Amino acid sequence: MKSFTLNFILPGLFIFFICGCSSGFGPDYDKAEIKQNIGGTLICNSVHTADIQNYQYDVSYEYKDSNDSIFDIGSGTYYNREWNKDEQLQGYNDWTILKTGDSSGTDKVIVGNLKTNKWTEYRFTSKNIEKESMWRSLKIHPLSNYCCSETFIDKIKDGQIQLHYKFRTSEGFITNNGGRKIYYQINNSTGQPVMTKIE
Repeated sequence: MKSFTLNFILPGLFIFFICGCSSGFGPDYDKAEIKQNIGGTLICNSVHTADIQNYQYDVSYEYKDSNDSIFDIGSGTYYNREWNKDEQLQGYNDWTILKTGDSSGTDKVIVGNLKTNKWTEYRFTSKNIEKESMWRSLKIHPLSNYCCSETFIDKIKDGQIQLHYKFRTSEGFITNNGGRKIYYQINNSTGQPVMTKIE
């Protein structure tokens, strides 16, 4: 009788646990409308998913200007970090710039022209940083194959993007990290961020 009870209860508990985990980890849907300093509203639709170890917010963006025109900007991902619902569009000459999350440990910008409604993503990954001639000239050699580099944007002002890049410098179990502050400037003609300085 005892053996029968255990054989019946344990599988039942296992199924209950699996179903509970499945429903507890989403996906969950959310929407935020963020008033913009440049005018208008940034409309954000997010999907939050999670498992036992990781979680992320996938956010799609639309901009509604003061004339109620809608612009489809693109999307971002906040991986293993919170989505603060505080994004602000930045204006620079003919360009509009949105900072958002990218993949694990990175940020990106989406740059577009409201007159043409064309938008382009620029990702600040370790790979993209290290292939720049300015970076290579400094002969810095991060251990890119080791976990975990980070590239986050600190500030955008007057078309200048300031970010910090943290990278691994040691092998094995002892973790030593290096870091650099990197500056980009939005090109007036193309809207592309161009690396201008490394500190």
